[in-house]
Amino acid sequence: VEHTLTHLAAILAKHFADSRIVGTDIRDSLMQALASYVCYPHSLQAVERIPEEQRISMMKNLLAPYEQRPWAQTNWILVRLWRGCGFGYRYTRLPHLLKTKPEDANLPSLQKPCPSTLLQKHMADLLRSDREMAPSFLNSVLNQLNWAFSEFIGMIQEIQQAAERLERNFVDSRQLKVCATCFDLSVSLLRVLEMTVTLAPEIFLDWSRPSSELLLRRLAQLLNQVLNRVTAERNLFDRVVNLRLPGLESVDHYPILVAVTGILVRLLFHSRGPTTENRATAVLLADPCFQLRSIQYLLGHAEPSLLGMAPPSADKKHFSLQTYTDYISREELAKVEQMLSHLNEESKQAAASTLPTSEEDLCPICYAHPISAVFKPCSHKSCKACINQHLMNNKDCFFCKATIMGVDDYTKPATS
Repeated sequence: VEHTLTHLAAILAKHFADSRIVGTDIRDSLMQALASYVCYPHSLQAVERIPEEQRISMMKNLLAPYEQRPWAQTNWILVRLWRGCGFGYRYTRLPHLLKTKPEDANLPSLQKPCPSTLLQKHMADLLRSDREMAPSFLNSVLNQLNWAFSEFIGMIQEIQQAAERLERNFVDSRQLKVCATCFDLSVSLLRVLEMTVTLAPEIFLDWSRPSSELLLRRLAQLLNQVLNRVTAERNLFDRVVNLRLPGLESVDHYPILVAVTGILVRLLFHSRGPTTENRATAVLLADPCFQLRSIQYLLGHAEPSLLGMAPPSADKKHFSLQTYTDYISREELAKVEQMLSHLNEESKQAAASTLPTSEEDLCPICYAHPISAVFKPCSHKSCKACINQHLMNNKDCFFCKATIMGVDDYTKPATS
């Protein structure tokens, strides 16, 4: 039996991304078979038994950029290799779903986590050694996360509007399913980012790598946006979760907030050396979307009532990671408390030392950072973060559409 399992694993690893196979059904079947293989301990061990060269080749195919291929299935495979190692990620079923009726325990989604440290090591080695692979892979993951979470937010706005109408029972079940799928995709993309930050933090934090600073800024921006959307007091996310609509059972605070927390804790405390930790803190705080309140929310700290508004009622239950002690260890909770204390102190210092920037010196794209880059040959300007992110997917100037041939540092001329 072991020999048969290993032989089949070798076939799947070799051919799931074979460009010579043009039949969509066959490609999908191979991908789904590999996805099922990594869900169960015996078949995962069979994948680990195939020759090292084939394992590395398989991981290389899984880390190709996500555009123009079945990336959701690929991402799902990577998530299964990680599940059991991430922050609060050792559950078989989502904590808030445990009270609902039991389902078929043989389903791949209900299998106990069985992560593969061997395949994780191959992934880390590939991302560290191939300096072109890492940024192209992560750029595509960040693009897909931006898309999936934006789609999810757009859909819950529509669902909320439909639910407020008198005929609220006419919320389209297909729309609910697509909404839940976008949420689940967002969570699994965040988990792959957590795995990457854990296995190869230098991709984001070693700024001798050309793309690291940009990737870190993009990651911080997306994490802050997700946190703010999910944690705002009396927000859209809360209202839709509280509707308890059939089809949206997986949409809840726990899966997405715990995934974001895992990335933040890794960036701020598990990176190598104080320089890289300070770098992650500085980039997170410099992002215009950063709100300390969103981090405080993770530990159940209620938002202070706004002027003229009644304080929240005492009986209103707030989300808190501290209520999930069966799923989050004491060590993990201690890291979150340490993170909150650290960011609280650092944000006070940053606010005290920041000099005001006049409006004409701000980047005309984001209005958040000072102008720091000038484009060649057209001489238009923006901050480095905006132009670097733009150039990953487009080579035309924001303003005049001329092809950008280069970017120089910009320093404001001294006034006489």
